[in-house]
Amino acid sequence: MRRTIDAILLVLLVAAACARDPRSSLELANVPCLPPGLSAQFFSWPVVGFEHVTLQTEGGEEVEAAWVVYRRGSVGVAAVWTRSDLVVVDPSPDTDTPYWVDGALVTDDDDNVLRATPDGFCRWRRHAEGA
Repeated sequence: MRRTIDAILLVLLVAAACARDPRSSLELANVPCLPPGLSAQFFSWPVVGFEHVTLQTEGGEEVEAAWVVYRRGSVGVAAVWTRSDLVVVDPSPDTDTPYWVDGALVTDDDDNVLRATPDGFCRWRRHAEGA
């Protein structure tokens, strides 16, 4: 009788795990913060462009980064990553609309220069033209 109860409990646990929301908490926990109004869905889109770039820190050090373009149909999103940090997001790379920069990761004087150490977390703002 004990084995039958254990087997039933195991089946119920497996069924409950399979019935959960397909977006696991681990998946959601790994999504970086994003600019206002932007969904993390674009991370699952095909990558149609990739380029290695080098950014500078305010101390003059070089940092390896990647410029990545995600696209689904006619909609694209461009992003700049440094290791695990999402520095830039452009939800309209085919337009002249200013892209978003994380002010916690770039300097206030120049949106193209990384801070030596982050100044807080997730402070998205539009790129300052001419910065």
